[in-house]
Parts: sequence; structure tokens; C-alpha cells
Amino acid sequence: MRRGWGVPAFAALLLLLAGAAAPAHADFVVAPDVVVYCEPTLRPTLADIAEHWRRTSGVPVHLFSSPTPAMLEQISHRARADLIIGEGEANADDAAGRGIIKPETRHDLWRNRLVVAARGDGESATGDLKTLIGTGPIAIVDPSVGLAGADGRQALTALGLWPEVEGHAAGVIDTADAVFLLHEHKATLAVVYATDVATTPALRVAAPLPEDDYPPIRYWVAEAHNVLSPQTAAFAAFLLQAPAQDVARADGLEVLP
Repeated sequence: MRRGWGVPAFAALLLLLAGAAAPAHADFVVAPDVVVYCEPTLRPTLADIAEHWRRTSGVPVHLFSSPTPAMLEQISHRARADLIIGEGEANADDAAGRGIIKPETRHDLWRNRLVVAARGDGESATGDLKTLIGTGPIAIVDPSVGLAGADGRQALTALGLWPEVEGHAAGVIDTADAVFLLHEHKATLAVVYATDVATTPALRVAAPLPEDDYPPIRYWVAEAHNVLSPQTAAFAAFLLQAPAQDVARADGLEVLP
């Protein structure tokens, strides 16, 4: 035996090595805190729901937000996640096929809609959408970057308005940036989600975009495959209950059956 290593120390080393070879989750104890990834436009709604849940259950919820494809990539590279709230059937199927979510835990949650927003201070022009277009810069998500932009372009193209909108467009990364430009008077209008307007009192809906002119915006919830928190299923169930659904409706979402 190497000099300086007594029997107790050597035995402790053997136990340590044996523990390292054991399955990672055998005796792994984690806090009950639930880690949730969600679409950025849902963050204010989920923050309110999470606070309600914390007050009733005592269990904190930690929110991280990014567009669904980006969050799936993060989680596929072993980012800690218990619950995923994503957008779109194709993304849900992709997540299931790649083993990122547990398909049997997936439920449809809410539907969102696209609107053309204006400031609510009375300074913005009023009228129908064709009249509004051309009154000033329009903040819209770059269609190559996000679904809000691609879907907005599709709806405006169906209305025959896209060429004119494109000539006045201020491209942004997401609808939060569009809201910022509108709030800072750097845009007259913005193509955003109904939730953006509902959670921003300074804005109003200038005109809705026809629902039949772009794909439905639907959100789903599912447990991550690498779920750790023992409270994950309970919080997922809470999202389907009346207190959470009431918050969602107040924030401009349609509750799906």
C-alpha cells in the first residue's frame, strides 16, 4: 500500500469510487422547485400563475423563456428542465421524437392570436387596417427569425397588404422588441400577440388579423424527459385548473379543451 494511505482512508476512497459508478439518480435528492421553459410571450402569464402556485403550495417555480426551437435545443444539451410549455404541433412532435419530452404527459393548453397594436395614448391613427398601413413605421418580427413574423407576413399577404407593410417595416427579433418600439414612439403600429396587448396597459388593439389567414397559435405543456422535481406533475395539473386558466384568459389567451 502506498505510504501515507491508512486503511480507513483507503476504504473511504473505495466507497467514493463505488458511489461514482452507481446510477446518477439512485440517491439524488433535489429541491422541489419546478424549472419551466416557456415561450417569451407567455412569461408574464406564467409568472402570475407561478406566484399563485407558490402561495398555495409553498413550492417556487423558476421560469426561463426562449422560442420553442431554441429551448428544445438547450434542453437537448442537458439544460435542467422539468416542464416545457411550447408552441406548435410540429415542435411537440419533434420534441417527442428526440426524446426531449415524455409524450404521455403532453396536454394542449392555450391559443393565442395575432393583432396589429397601437399606443393607447390617443396619438396613434385610427381606422381600418388598410387605412392604418402607411401612417408610419410598423414594428414586426423578422419573418426569418420568429413565427410571429412568418405568420404575420402570411396574414398580411392574404390581405394584399404585405408589399406596403414591408416598405414601412421595422424588423425586430421578437414581439417584446416590437412592443418596445411602439412604446418608445419609434413605431406607429406593431404586429404582436394578443397577450402582448393584454399584459401591456399602454397598448390597444388597432385591428385583429383574420384568424383564417395564418396557422393557429397553440401552446402545449409536457414534462421534460430529464425531469427532476417531484412537484412537476402537480404544477402541470395546476395549469389546467380554474385559477390558472382564469389568469390565462385575463391575459388574452383562449383556453383549449
